[in-house]
Amino acid sequence: MRRTPLEGSEVAEWFRLRGWSVEQPDAASSYAFIDEAVVADVAVRRIWHTALALSRPPLVPGAVASGIDERFDTLVVHVAGVGAIRVGDGAETPLTPNDVLLVPRDAVVGYRSDEPIARIEIDHGVRDRSAEGFHAHGELVSVAMITSAVNALFQAHDQQRGG
Repeated sequence: MRRTPLEGSEVAEWFRLRGWSVEQPDAASSYAFIDEAVVADVAVRRIWHTALALSRPPLVPGAVASGIDERFDTLVVHVAGVGAIRVGDGAETPLTPNDVLLVPRDAVVGYRSDEPIARIEIDHGVRDRSAEGFHAHGELVSVAMITSAVNALFQAHDQQRGG
């Protein structure tokens, strides 16, 4: 389990290691705070970052850029701020708090926020198929359950380590 404060080029490098490219010229003024826990083929992250534009190219079978850039279907809970996502050739879709989406591992994705945002991401290792993406908005019980469980995970870690 890692807590990672990042600044400038460190932000771009963290996303690069996970298959993303930062697409803005002024990445030097970027900040991110990330809690990440990885166990086997499941990764749980709490991510907060300043305004960013990110893209993820198509998955090329057999071409893994690094040991970390191994793609999984990702469940995203958008927690705070306003952003937008484009999956594949689809239209850009606004993201607001309480949006839940599933991003298939093989999807081409563009993500943009013009303000600081926070989200929870859960990568899971279903490798034998590609999930169908979905996007839902509203006061979903699942949003509260996922957010509470992830926050409890990192809170327990903080209390044990005193940090």
